[in-house]
Amino acid sequence: MKPTAKQETLASFFNALAHPRRQMIFQVLQESGREGITYNRIKMRTGLTRATLSFHLRKMGDGQILHRKVKGIESWYALNTAPFALFQPPA
Repeated sequence: MKPTAKQETLASFFNALAHPRRQMIFQVLQESGREGITYNRIKMRTGLTRATLSFHLRKMGDGQILHRKVKGIESWYALNTAPFALFQPPA
């Protein structure tokens, strides 16, 4: 038997949160709301180095739990709420 697409998506989601630093970043993103937060503000709030923050943001992006958009010279990050719909019971 092979995993379903939903199971694959959930595995990616949980992997994206499977590290304490990513959970810390998740909390910062959650607190920032729908408008998001800049890379530099995440860095300032978490105290992570550029290399560490970039690594973990990439992992979170791979798990599709965040959106990234560029405004001018700044990168903005916000939570992607779509994967959370997978936790809703079927209608």
